Amino acid sequence: MSDEQNSSAVLQLDDSEANWSRVAPIAMAYFFIKGLYLFVTNGLLYMLPVLVLQRDKILEHPIILGLVVIGIILFFLVMSVLRYFFYFYRLSGERVEVRHGVFKKSHLDLPFNKIQNVKIEQPFYYRYHKYATVELETAGSASQEAKIVALKLDVAEAFKRKILNIQDKQSSTSATATANSDNSTSTHHSDDEVVLNTRSIVDLVIHGITNNRVWIFLGAAAPFYQTIAEDIGDILLSFGFDIAAFLDFESLSMGMFLLHALSLVMIIMLLLVSLSVIASIFVFYNYQLSKHGDRYIRRSGLITKQEVSMKASRIQVATQQQDWLDIVIDRANVRLEQNSSGVPTANQAGQLSSPSKLIVPSVTRKESDFIIGDVFGVESLNAMHFTPVSKRLMLRYLIWPVGPILLILLAAFIAINPTLTGWLAYLGICCFVSFLAFMRWYRWGYCITEDYICVRRGMLGVDLSIFPKRKLQQAKFKQTIFMQKHQLASINFVLASGGQSIPYIPAQTVAEIIDESLLLVERDKPAWM
Repeated sequence: MSDEQNSSAVLQLDDSEANWSRVAPIAMAYFFIKGLYLFVTNGLLYMLPVLVLQRDKILEHPIILGLVVIGIILFFLVMSVLRYFFYFYRLSGERVEVRHGVFKKSHLDLPFNKIQNVKIEQPFYYRYHKYATVELETAGSASQEAKIVALKLDVAEAFKRKILNIQDKQSSTSATATANSDNSTSTHHSDDEVVLNTRSIVDLVIHGITNNRVWIFLGAAAPFYQTIAEDIGDILLSFGFDIAAFLDFESLSMGMFLLHALSLVMIIMLLLVSLSVIASIFVFYNYQLSKHGDRYIRRSGLITKQEVSMKASRIQVATQQQDWLDIVIDRANVRLEQNSSGVPTANQAGQLSSPSKLIVPSVTRKESDFIIGDVFGVESLNAMHFTPVSKRLMLRYLIWPVGPILLILLAAFIAINPTLTGWLAYLGICCFVSFLAFMRWYRWGYCITEDYICVRRGMLGVDLSIFPKRKLQQAKFKQTIFMQKHQLASINFVLASGGQSIPYIPAQTVAEIIDESLLLVERDKPAWM
């Protein structure tokens, strides 16, 4: 099918009996790369321990290894061709249908008014010929999401506008009523797109430094440290650098040994931070958060360009996140969350570019207040007065889980008959863990206004979350026997985007929050979907 025919098939959405259409042949590249990616992340990573242990035996048979690699590539090439020939889509009236599958057939029929998010993504191999994928996300199960994998970019943009226009027409009556009764919605209704925030390279570098998640990978790679160290040592030795001699304690003075060790640690830290910075730039390059009518639009990406559109009425909670380093340099990440789409996969949950969230990286607190204020109409989240939770929560942390941990460590110290230095180390551990328990209590706080509930939490860092009472789906009163004796309780809030909680506050306050929130929802019956 030619590009003109492809465009015509997509743009003629008023035909109630549109024909099934096939995506562009470049979709085979998408299926091939996606298949290899899933194979590596969901299959090869789980086999990695076995492959590392059997590395020598595998390398003894390079021909067999080469044939296996070629076989895997050929398999995914054949599957990508078959998936292309069995992939069809149809746009008729106000719904999109996708039919795909080689061995397991799937037929998805999705009305436009059920679509929560429209995400346009341009992988690097699509950009030269100006193709894109269109992801349609719903508020239901993740299996009910649709994806059209290879459309011309202008066709994808026209398709997105068509869906958003239909949604706006269908929700205009309820949206007008909600806007009149809810002062938290934005008053800006210009047809022009307004840029709310952009991020420079410097901002992305700061974000990569302050949000370094490479330590998670290092923890997962712990069983292979010895093998990795030997391989790195062999590579460095081939370049004439003997790391064993560089860190030879017997041939160096104490000062030189510490200097060498410190320099090596600094080099490793620099490499790890560099990886985090590179990842941040790849995801958030040329970042722009803009607003068009009542929709927020995020555009970013260096290799793969992404565009995500989110309706303001579907934003459930706004969170300002600060790690300890963010606090030091006065930066924060803003996260706007909408209705969850089923249970996220492990991969999606860790992605900063998730289509169910709008993330603004490394902003100042002033910029954070501006963005959250535009979403919910509050003046300043950072200027709110938060009421601390009961100090008995710190006692609960000391009883569990801090107490058992310290007792196990004490038993271990007694068993090995420690010296004075060992006991001092144990005392230091006790002080540090107790400090963490104190900080965990200290960070908890809450602020209840007429229309909003704000929650503060954290440990070394601090997160501030705010959500409207009218977004509540459930509010749970929780009280243990220990808490009942002291007239305390915890409250769990259930939103379409997930849960929020406030522990160890007066039971009467919990009852009042629940009564006021549910009364507001029952009285106004807001049409926030």
